[in-house]
Amino acid sequence: MSPSQVAPATDSPKATRTPRLQVYLNHIDHTLIPPGPLDNSSLYRVPVLRIFGLSSAGQKTCVHVHQVYPYFYVAYPGKPSPPHGGSVSISSFCLCA
Repeated sequence: MSPSQVAPATDSPKATRTPRLQVYLNHIDHTLIPPGPLDNSSLYRVPVLRIFGLSSAGQKTCVHVHQVYPYFYVAYPGKPSPPHGGSVSISSFCLCA
């Protein structure tokens, strides 16, 4: 897509326009970096999403998105605390999209 084909980010009336960034997505990845002032974290390294693409102004763009932490969910049908006071083991789990 060429810069002339990218729609401008001005679909609202002039009186109510707010600045925004639209990116035609080319590639997205992540990296782990030492935390900076945007991260508000005491972790040794924090994840940062990097979004590469073409801006609505037609410029090549790399957007860094901070404070997006990966997670996964494991369903546990049992009771929250085992009655025998021991540990709970999970025999299987499914990674679902």
